Amino acid sequence: MKIKIFISGSIVFLAVIACVVPGLGQPAAPTLDVNNLPTVIALTAHAAMTQTAAVAPPTPAGISDPSGTAEVIDLTAVTTLEQLPDGSTKFTDTEVGFTVTFPKGWLTLRPNSEEFKVALENEAAKNDLLRSQMELDLKDYDPEDRLYSYPVLPEIEKDYLFGFSSIQWDPGDTTPIDQNSMGDFLRDLETSGAIPGFRTDTAQVYESGRQVPLIEVGGPFTISDGQGGFIPFYMTSVFFRPTHGGVVLMLFTYLKDYKLDVHTDLISVIDSVELVGQ
Repeated sequence: MKIKIFISGSIVFLAVIACVVPGLGQPAAPTLDVNNLPTVIALTAHAAMTQTAAVAPPTPAGISDPSGTAEVIDLTAVTTLEQLPDGSTKFTDTEVGFTVTFPKGWLTLRPNSEEFKVALENEAAKNDLLRSQMELDLKDYDPEDRLYSYPVLPEIEKDYLFGFSSIQWDPGDTTPIDQNSMGDFLRDLETSGAIPGFRTDTAQVYESGRQVPLIEVGGPFTISDGQGGFIPFYMTSVFFRPTHGGVVLMLFTYLKDYKLDVHTDLISVIDSVELVGQ
């Protein structure tokens, strides 16, 4: 399984937004000019991606380099987004062969879709952090990207962003979902240095609530706030094999101080994974 450059690229974005989260109780951060925040984020993320490029594996043949001009895949013919009565969003991918549901409070969008453009012009227009993350996802789009979901969680704080998540499909990956594969991924993750200070505290192979075999690896890490302190984050990676082959990666990264809120949602997302088209 591949360790993507984007894991580090967007993580540093979270280091910037953590500096202005209400009530984190960390060392005081310098005042940020909201008008300049997108530029700060873009430059910081670019620096992180440059630093981690050397340890990331090469892009497989046939897949465009996300740092260049990637082929844009239209997913609207093979995927659907359904808004459910409880406010959650169900994503169905008939090409890959799975469904997953994100809870209320998560802005869930397909890459390069009309709903992505609408959200960028509306929800993101009043949320600088969301806009910057969406612009970063747009810039770093990879043809393997299937879905983005942003935990904006307005019931906690309005016009804010508490993390990011993405779903990718590697159609050529034949890795089995078992203990050996999990061990290989852990070794790759720890030796690559792609996530500075990452410490695994969750590593398990199990089935979702819909009987889909999964590998879940998670753990905390910290990033310097530039003022002598550190900002805590948490990352969860989930792998499974969909109906039509390959491996799906669901990646979630969020502020650790909000783990209780976000992780409850995360459990429901993982539990909702179901295979279709069998």
